[in-house]
Amino acid sequence: MTGPVGRIRAAGTAARAGFAHTPRVFAGAWLTALLAFAGAGGRIVVPLTVQYALDHALLENDGARDGHVLPVAVAIGAVAVTVAGVSSWLLNRRLVRTAETALAQLRERAFTHVFILAPGALDDRRRGSLVSRVTSDVDTVSQFTQAGGITLVTNLAQMVTAASVMLVYSWPLALLVIAVSVLAAVAMRLTQRVIAQRFGDVRTAIAALYDGISDMLHGVEVARSYGVTDRVHTRVDHLITGTERALLRTQRPLSVNMSLGEAASGLITTTVVLFGAAAGAGYVGWLDLTAGQLVAFLFLITFFVRPLQFSVSILGESQSAVAGLRRVLALLAEPSAVVPDDVGVPLPAGGIALRLRGVEFGYTEGTRALYPVDLTIAPHEHVAIVGETGSGKSTFAKLITRQLVPTRGVLEIAGVDSRRVTDTSLSRRIAIVPQEAFLFDRSVAENIALGRRGATRHDVEDVLDDLGLQGWADGLLDGLDTLAGSRGEALSAGERQLVALARTALIDPDLLVLDEATNGVDPATDVRVQRALAQLTKGRTTVTIAHRMITAESADTVGLFHEGRLVEHGPHDALVARGGRYAALYGAWVAMNSL
Repeated sequence: MTGPVGRIRAAGTAARAGFAHTPRVFAGAWLTALLAFAGAGGRIVVPLTVQYALDHALLENDGARDGHVLPVAVAIGAVAVTVAGVSSWLLNRRLVRTAETALAQLRERAFTHVFILAPGALDDRRRGSLVSRVTSDVDTVSQFTQAGGITLVTNLAQMVTAASVMLVYSWPLALLVIAVSVLAAVAMRLTQRVIAQRFGDVRTAIAALYDGISDMLHGVEVARSYGVTDRVHTRVDHLITGTERALLRTQRPLSVNMSLGEAASGLITTTVVLFGAAAGAGYVGWLDLTAGQLVAFLFLITFFVRPLQFSVSILGESQSAVAGLRRVLALLAEPSAVVPDDVGVPLPAGGIALRLRGVEFGYTEGTRALYPVDLTIAPHEHVAIVGETGSGKSTFAKLITRQLVPTRGVLEIAGVDSRRVTDTSLSRRIAIVPQEAFLFDRSVAENIALGRRGATRHDVEDVLDDLGLQGWADGLLDGLDTLAGSRGEALSAGERQLVALARTALIDPDLLVLDEATNGVDPATDVRVQRALAQLTKGRTTVTIAHRMITAESADTVGLFHEGRLVEHGPHDALVARGGRYAALYGAWVAMNSL
């Protein structure tokens, strides 16, 4: 077996993912069917009472009329209508409750699955598409269930009941009605394939629209400052037009379906009336229906054909729901990156060493962002990774924190293949502080407490005190209760980094990866950040993605990446004395800072 244990496990269930993640909407189906047929039967009784009243009370029957027939027929009809109404109400309530509960579970599963997608999956897709799958696509299924799904169930029950009664009245005429309906249904089925494809295009267009609007909202200030809001509007207008066109393209096959339903209804009704008239004139000997039975049969045709028309329309609309459901199930079927405790290997206690043997990585098939890397980092060692933009520094950082998995080669963390390390152990022992710290719209204390499950206010204060940041926290507007705002916008860039450092210290990791935590920090806050970093990195294996050479000067060893390759590695002084690419980079930095 190759690859991470989590992937192996996921691959074994991928084929079953569709039904494995589909909610249990069919539980108690017998009760649903019973209510549907009770409602349909109550409606079908009405034409039967009309037939009975016509033949035995309103029209002469051997020269006599039964005066008690009409009141009895009315009473039976009233009871039937009541039964139909109560059954329909119970059915609607049951289906809505069951469907919405199941869809809520589906939405929760989809949202949860986003957090366990395979490494790099979030980088390969637009965020708007994920938002669409978790919200809009599930909403489409919900809307269909409430509007069309319930109607479809009642219509099918009514069609079956009406067809059964028509067969009792006149099986030849009933078979004729059913035959014409089947032909219409076959023709409509052919258009359903086109409808399904076009509704899939609609869901894709809507996802792109979500993404475009999301980009516009996040970049609105940039667009205003550069005076290019018209370009943003043009792009969103293009996406809106694309969505409109995709929706309009679905209307053509839907209209064909509706026309076929109307044609079938008119043809069936006309045929029955003609046969009934011919039978009354004595031209059709095999059709022996009373006047009341013929009227009832026409009622039954309405109860059969009209639901057929509605069902055709609903089935067309269902393609949008099916397309949305398929997109959600496709998300759930994607392999999980989680390595559970029962199949993975926890990291051993003590300091963490890193060993890379021929490690390569490519973001897409056939490309390489990182060429074979052979590197060993000892426990408690501080390594600075430097290089030009796009040289592979960030890719290296994501590999050693398992945000990415090597395409080739082996990466060992404390002697354990990174692919086999349990998620629980990984999250407790390894931490990364990015350039731009993400904060939730919560208080500063809550954002720091995210570092450890069950952390208390006292734990947060202790961490701040250890890092020498308690005075800074007390100086905030509301102290630790200060709201960070959306994405931390209520705090400065430097303050966001301080929160991130405190959150990381609360984890108490053995391996710390810093993506130049001081980059973009104002001079006043930089002093606090440097002091906090000195305390945080003490006694830990530390890998710093350095954008400033001063960071490399203080590291134990330096690794220089160039065009995806680790070209130099060693102590700072030794690399400068060697006079290679690192020495040139360091010399340029010194010259620039001496101006």
